[in-house]
Amino acid sequence: MIGAVGQSRKKNSPSGRVEVLDVSSLRHPYLVDEEWATDVLQWWISNAKRALTPGYPWGAGNADIVSKLREKEIQTGEVVARVFGSAKLPPLILPTVWDHRLNFGTGIALVQQALGKLKTAADSQAHMGSTAPQMAADGMHPIIWDGAKELWNDGHHRAAVLQAAAMLNVHVQGRVQRYNVSDVTLMQQTFSPNPPEPGTPRLRWPGDNEDLTVKAMRSGILWLSQGAFSAIRNPAAHGTEDLPKQEALEQLATLSTLARWIDGCEVVRVDE
Repeated sequence: MIGAVGQSRKKNSPSGRVEVLDVSSLRHPYLVDEEWATDVLQWWISNAKRALTPGYPWGAGNADIVSKLREKEIQTGEVVARVFGSAKLPPLILPTVWDHRLNFGTGIALVQQALGKLKTAADSQAHMGSTAPQMAADGMHPIIWDGAKELWNDGHHRAAVLQAAAMLNVHVQGRVQRYNVSDVTLMQQTFSPNPPEPGTPRLRWPGDNEDLTVKAMRSGILWLSQGAFSAIRNPAAHGTEDLPKQEALEQLATLSTLARWIDGCEVVRVDE
């Protein structure tokens, strides 16, 4: 599947030079299938060639053919833009120094390139891999990856997530010196907005208590820590089937984010 770009625009500058089609302001791309996109590009190539003067990249063209090409120019340009991942591209029909002739050759070449890329994209990705950013697991918070890596490397992804969560639990216990509570209860009490109590210190994101960002961070850490141990640690502990690799990696990344935020927190005790 590829995403088609929304409507683009073409305009003439005061000098008469045709400016580029601009699709950079579009906000609502929609999905189309590759078969449809291929048909759009092939239609353009076939009909634009019919408008050419034999042996030249331009032509006066049959009025009916040129009219149909004009109708399809923006749609075809949108497909070309999406295939190339571009926000701007030249129009597919260009003026020439002769009023009655139009340059179709440049547009034909561009559409042919787009068609070729569309047809070979899947094969290229299979051999060259995705261009999407990739995350290195050993770049996660050391508590998380050090806890998980041995089991992960042995192919035990669910157990790796469980061990990482266990190590994070021990880390929080050590920060507040409380070993009689754990997991969700530990997170509820440690990140509670209530004042600390004797034997029950808190971990707080530093900053002014009235600052909205500080309040948001404290609230977010409270809820994320509980959610992580409820929805990540507990299913990992009680499940029987291994997790898919991608899902397990995402869960480790969530724990890593939480661990970094916890490192940024300060211990607040009752006498402070």
